[in-house]
Amino acid sequence: MARSELLKAIEDLDLVEDVELIERALGTLFRLSRNFRFQEAVHQRSGFTADRASYGVLARVGELQPVRLSDLAHVLGVDVSTTSRQVAALEQRGLLSRSADPDDGRAVRLDLTPAGQQYLHRLSQAWHEIVAEALIDWHPREIAKFATMVDRFVANLASSTGTPGAVGAEQ
Repeated sequence: MARSELLKAIEDLDLVEDVELIERALGTLFRLSRNFRFQEAVHQRSGFTADRASYGVLARVGELQPVRLSDLAHVLGVDVSTTSRQVAALEQRGLLSRSADPDDGRAVRLDLTPAGQQYLHRLSQAWHEIVAEALIDWHPREIAKFATMVDRFVANLASSTGTPGAVGAEQ
């Protein structure tokens, strides 16, 4: 559907305020996730400190391992040199390991080390706790419906923007 047709459909269905509310809520969510106090809460719960980029790299490697450096860069939506620097820092901390790709000797494959697995697990647990606290007074059916809907929304948003590697209903 063309952009003008989509905007017209939103207006015709009287959804403009709903779409604006979603846009504002997403903006707030993105700002919140980058907020120092929010990041500090995650760090305190997990016992680890990690910047968002490191967490993202570890999470994607954990999902895809073993993964080539070039494939990881593609999924993260950044260039290989940026990914290589992030990987090198995580490798120095003992969280990632590199190995030669048996299918292509020029390529490098990445895996989480046991320390990287523990690190990612603890950070994920901290996020789960924070999300669970935000949903504490929701009915279980509301949580299930929200989970399905947000997963679908993320998949559609990734698809509509051509964003690779998003985890969602369409994946």
